[in-house]
Amino acid sequence: MKIKSPSSAIALAIFISGLGSLAPGCASKQSQPSVQIDPPSANAVANLLNDEINPISAKSAFSPEENILAIDADMRYFVEENVPAALSPRARLSYLLDAMVRPSQLGLSYDPGITFNATETFYERKGNCLSLSSLFIALAREANLNAYYNEVTIPPSWDMVSDNSMVFYKHINVVVDFGEDGQEIVDLSVDNYEYHYPQHRLSEQEAAAQHYNNRGAEFLNQGNNDEAMRYFRRALYLDPQAGHIWGNLGTLFRRLGRQDDAEIAFRQALTLNINDQVAVSNLSRLYREQGNTDKARELEKVAESFRKKNPFWHYTRAKSEYENGNYDIALRAIRQAISLKKDEYRFYRFASLIYFRQGKRELAAEYADKAAKLKVKTNNS
Repeated sequence: MKIKSPSSAIALAIFISGLGSLAPGCASKQSQPSVQIDPPSANAVANLLNDEINPISAKSAFSPEENILAIDADMRYFVEENVPAALSPRARLSYLLDAMVRPSQLGLSYDPGITFNATETFYERKGNCLSLSSLFIALAREANLNAYYNEVTIPPSWDMVSDNSMVFYKHINVVVDFGEDGQEIVDLSVDNYEYHYPQHRLSEQEAAAQHYNNRGAEFLNQGNNDEAMRYFRRALYLDPQAGHIWGNLGTLFRRLGRQDDAEIAFRQALTLNINDQVAVSNLSRLYREQGNTDKARELEKVAESFRKKNPFWHYTRAKSEYENGNYDIALRAIRQAISLKKDEYRFYRFASLIYFRQGKRELAAEYADKAAKLKVKTNNS
């Protein structure tokens, strides 16, 4: 848990990709190779959300329908018992957080792979950053605190969740606004948040779209394509400008063998965000499957350039090689990451770990010292 005042700058959303494709973006700005993608027609895009194969009836057009911030009697009682109403707003915040994280009370835990609404998170006592944020906002408002979602641009990371999918994480936490008395940022997922990261307010509708997107991704990885379709469509109804959700829908269509529809969805994702490397990789793979080698090769060059220039991709590769015991390869990868981004303390910290494993204690200490100094410098900037 972290509570910090926001800097002047400010699911877990999950982006699904096919095997071997990459997550978009990098914390540091970098030039992207140009790629020409023709946007799909408005009719073609609309048809993906209400097509003849899987039509949305009037009844199911708004299904699934969840109020992700809904609370019940037990949740109201929890706030009443643990947060004295007579306290000042900042004191109420402190009491609420203590009750939520103390093991003898709610004892919440962070699980990046699970998306729940506020009520589910309360009873399961775990969830990803979006789940924990939803629960906190719901309980904070019951305690008469002004709280809202806050989306944070964290450095990218990749995790494999199955043999044929990969996720890219974004991060969501909460801002509590005390009016003239300032603001506090509440983050219940340890080590994901640093106060200097760029961040901005997320509307409840956008947060709900991310909730449905995450749930759709979970169904997709379980092989439940019908439910994945319903949840992705609901997410896009709420936030049709979210390119990554169009990319997820494209992945679903591709798995269903609907290649034409997958192409439209990937092109729409890239129309909304030309730097979406997940969509670039998936569309290039789709073109190769269709025998369109020229277009596939053009996009593959873009993806390859992204891999070479993105320090966090090398960082992810270093961690993967380290976990497999390939310390020399891991070291080469992390040194490449450092050469691309010399001010990222996590790279030096991981290099220190590799050197320690190799028995090179002096180098391990040197890089650990560099990591510590960079972290202090970053936090003070």
